Amino acid sequence: MLREAEPRHADAGPDGGADAISLILAQAGRRPEEIASLATLDDADRAAEGQFSGEAPTLATLFGGARIADLAAGRFSPTPEVAATMAACLEFVLARKKDDTLLDHRRMLFHDETLAGLAARGFFGLAIPVGYGGSGAKLGDLGPLLRALSLVHPDLAVMFEVHNFLGPVTPLLDFGTEEQKRRFLPRMARGELLGSFALTEPGAGADPSRLTLEARRDGDRWLVSGVKWPITNVVYGGLCVLVLKLAGEGLPPGRDSAMLLFEVPPRDDDHFRMVRNRLYAFDYLWNARFRLDACPVPAANLLGPPGKGLAQAFSSLAKGRGGICVNSAVKIFRLLAQLIRDPESRQSTAGGWASFRSTFGRPIGESPRIRAWMGKAVAHALASRVLGDVCFRLAARGVRDETMGMIAKVYATDALLETAIHAYQIQGGRSVHVDESREAARRHAPVAEGRVPIENYIGENMHEFAIATVYEGPNPVLADVGAPNAMTRAIRAKYLEPIGLAEAKGSFGLGAKARFGLYVAATVAGSFLPWQSAAGLAALPPARRRWVRRALVRNRVLGRRVLLVIARYQKSFIEESLLLGADGGIFHQLCASTAALVYAIALEDERPEYRLVAEALDREAELLLCGRRPDATLERRWAELGRLVMDPASALHRDLVADIEVSRIPLDPRSVADYV
Repeated sequence: MLREAEPRHADAGPDGGADAISLILAQAGRRPEEIASLATLDDADRAAEGQFSGEAPTLATLFGGARIADLAAGRFSPTPEVAATMAACLEFVLARKKDDTLLDHRRMLFHDETLAGLAARGFFGLAIPVGYGGSGAKLGDLGPLLRALSLVHPDLAVMFEVHNFLGPVTPLLDFGTEEQKRRFLPRMARGELLGSFALTEPGAGADPSRLTLEARRDGDRWLVSGVKWPITNVVYGGLCVLVLKLAGEGLPPGRDSAMLLFEVPPRDDDHFRMVRNRLYAFDYLWNARFRLDACPVPAANLLGPPGKGLAQAFSSLAKGRGGICVNSAVKIFRLLAQLIRDPESRQSTAGGWASFRSTFGRPIGESPRIRAWMGKAVAHALASRVLGDVCFRLAARGVRDETMGMIAKVYATDALLETAIHAYQIQGGRSVHVDESREAARRHAPVAEGRVPIENYIGENMHEFAIATVYEGPNPVLADVGAPNAMTRAIRAKYLEPIGLAEAKGSFGLGAKARFGLYVAATVAGSFLPWQSAAGLAALPPARRRWVRRALVRNRVLGRRVLLVIARYQKSFIEESLLLGADGGIFHQLCASTAALVYAIALEDERPEYRLVAEALDREAELLLCGRRPDATLERRWAELGRLVMDPASALHRDLVADIEVSRIPLDPRSVADYV
């Protein structure tokens, strides 16, 4: 459950939190600006965790007793009212897509009538409680909606995610006063205020501790000055959550952040100017940069306590990563459908590009390597979908498992990018062809009678597939800094900081070191019997029990390795934390093992195709743990999954790609003459 964080005084002594980190970093020889940045982020992370209760289930698999139920994706169980609202919204956007009225190609936005129709059907209030005019949907029930929206148009899913998960709906519900909730949430539920979240600034994207946007108190208002760039959904007349610094409040550097609710003016004026960005990805969303010059904002719009802006932002970001994971999984299936399905057939049959592109006398889809690529994509997309659902369930229960959110985001978006690159290679040279259909729609250019313009979904959207690895935290930053910090924060606070502080004061710190040594010894010893405390394991069928047990063993091995790295570097661990995030290292091994774990827990489908996915994920995680590359056994499993997803008689084909609408794939051998 969410709870108010314990206050941290600005003048906390040297034994408290960020000040302890500062002393230890200074002793390690870090520069003042590095110390300020790392200490600020660490303090924000601790404050964010203080707003939640309950142990993070992922950390329990590493260092303690895991409860299987805490890692279950759960079931889709919306109320009848929520289900009816979601169904009405989907039917509406599908009808407009069919009529080609979903998008306004001239303005490169969703049609005003599309947004008005969605608002009338309750789309923007789905995650807002009934008491504030919404439907009261739980976050855990929105995963299927995001999957469906991604298939209709991925920008719809992004707009919904930004409005609800990042801001302002989630921050308002988590940190807002009753007056703020009643002032803003009903208008958001009606679609009168589209929500956005402004954290990123030029030069401060990966390090939000270096914020420059600031607010200075002036009577009953704040005067805000600075730049935010780039921000999605920040439309004129909308509501934007500004993450900024408070000036003149007596708060020390690093603990002076805050959130401010900003009603975006209806037009540019002397205090506000906004310019829409031209993007290669999310190109039907309003994404902009804006500058504020002493722009007045009511003092009552301060969201949460002063000094907690970054902590609150981190809480919102953690909830948004489940949506990215689900969205990425859908895009993987869409990429596979583009290669497998025949756009000229209205039947649920294979026979697309992978069948009619011939290489060395046979279809490219019969190549073992191509099948292995496709099979690996299937396995990773299915695991990603479950990871996203687990994130939603945890968020709905008020549990902050930051490590799980980072695993889900990195695992799914890496899989999406790898699949996109493989799909690009499978299509070959035609992947660089201009998408004439999209170009014609944007220019309102007439198409010659009888001629179908060339389409290129894969090549035209490569930026969109790649950007997923960047937003909500670039994957290398999450792997090298974010995840190691989240995995070890509690251990560092309890054991390493006392050691570092003792040494900073000239003491050997024998007592602190002895306590840490006992903890390491006890945890390492317990890592050899991880299943003893895995509540719920006995209730699983034999095969699933075996996969889950193996994954728990792997995670405890990884927890043991994390502890040994900490024990080796101790006070300089923060400086060496990238050792956990190196390519193929502990964090990436944890991603693969956790993906296999949650998939095995969730697997209730006994069909052999889905059991083969579990076997492949388990084998991949085992090999990664040993530092080995995929072997012949794993490659054969992937290749078999690839063959099955291309087979119209297979459950994988029917369940995952048969119903996905694909664009025409011209320049194939059957019709190339029509384009010359």
